[in-house]
Amino acid sequence: MKRAILFFLGLILVLLGACTPTNIPSNGAVVNVYRPNPIKENMVCSSQNAKGIAYMYVGTDTITGKIPQSDKEIIAQYARAVLGETRFINPVTIPAMNGEYPDLSIRVQRLSVTTKKESNRIIRDGVFQANFSIRQAGMLECSTAAPVLIEKKFQEPIYKADSLPSDLRIKEIIIKEAVRKVVRQFVPVKTNILRPVKADSEFSKKASAMINAGNCRGAYELIRSLVNNPQCKDAPLIYDAGVALECMAWTDANDVNTQISYLNKALKYYQKAAVLTPTDQDMQRAMRDVSYELNTAFAAFKRQKTTKKLLQQYRAPTGY
Repeated sequence: MKRAILFFLGLILVLLGACTPTNIPSNGAVVNVYRPNPIKENMVCSSQNAKGIAYMYVGTDTITGKIPQSDKEIIAQYARAVLGETRFINPVTIPAMNGEYPDLSIRVQRLSVTTKKESNRIIRDGVFQANFSIRQAGMLECSTAAPVLIEKKFQEPIYKADSLPSDLRIKEIIIKEAVRKVVRQFVPVKTNILRPVKADSEFSKKASAMINAGNCRGAYELIRSLVNNPQCKDAPLIYDAGVALECMAWTDANDVNTQISYLNKALKYYQKAAVLTPTDQDMQRAMRDVSYELNTAFAAFKRQKTTKKLLQQYRAPTGY
């Protein structure tokens, strides 16, 4: 009986192994990449913006609809707050003169907070409905295919009515949620991937083995002099140099500037390898990934750092 059980267990393991895909890459470096957000909601764009949005203007003049000026000011304030919290889109308070950055336009159909009493409860409902559009002097044209509708209901027993959020707080919640739905598709998302390596020559095999073992710096030092030779046409070896540097950007770098330096070098290797071997999908994908994240994520990090320095320069002294 025991032998029969062991036999059947072994048979199951063999069958499971036979069903396992064999084309999944297992060699390479695990790296982080920033890619376009796959969640598009109902925002439709007539032109693509591959580099993302660095700055965006929103003000009371870009908000329309039959609502009081005070509500326009509230919407503009909360919309700018959402842009700032993305860490990728800097909110601008001055309209673009020559289309330097896009405008966020909001056509409000309804913004209301109502309070009513039902039985022994106080109910407060918030509704925000609006159409959104993003335009940048013909370079970027996007608009919602249908109005964005956000509805929230808050209720408490009458004796706890003071714990209900205020009208202003409810407006903040529903306006911010609507703006997030619109702008998040322009904010890149971070994921982990395995960047495969090539092993087509003696040196690329050695470099690949070192990258597989996690020694990305050692792999780069091994092949750096070879791939930096202008006469080098070994696309797999050049590509592996890019993988080693991309790996170093996420494992060895201690600050953003060093990461950017490594990724810029990796991109140059990927571009050269992709030109030498235009049919290699790994090389093409690596080139697109690193180019996109340098133009979006890391460009945004540098903008935020510059803004922080400027704010520190203008900060009032605390003592004399």
